[in-house]
Amino acid sequence: MRIIYDLPHVFNPLADPKENAYVLSALLDCLVSINEAYLRDHTVLDLYHSGVVYGRTEHWDCIPALYAKGYGDCKSLSAALIAQYRKKGIEAEPVFRWIRNSGGGTDFHILVQTIKGFEDPSKVLGMGRNENARSR
Repeated sequence: MRIIYDLPHVFNPLADPKENAYVLSALLDCLVSINEAYLRDHTVLDLYHSGVVYGRTEHWDCIPALYAKGYGDCKSLSAALIAQYRKKGIEAEPVFRWIRNSGGGTDFHILVQTIKGFEDPSKVLGMGRNENARSR
């Protein structure tokens, strides 16, 4: 089943940055929760040992879709890693970085924060150094 959200009021050059942040946070929290529910009944390889690599995408993939596809970007990778950490009892939260793009809008990048600091699964899994400089 595919569930598609139509959110024309956010993630465009005229959108309110605060509303962008709120909606992004809500969507990511939902994806993390879906992944946590999946991990209650399924065993998967840790993200970094799964063969999944970084690749830009418009999709918000849960763990089974991400692993089947074999690639994902910061949304799916961070949500998977956070769920896996939480299952192991490691506190983990998403952290958003907002980036002004060449079209005048705002893009985002998602990191994972634990008590050890910030972790960027996108970079670990192959995102190029200047990837966020490009417009989505």
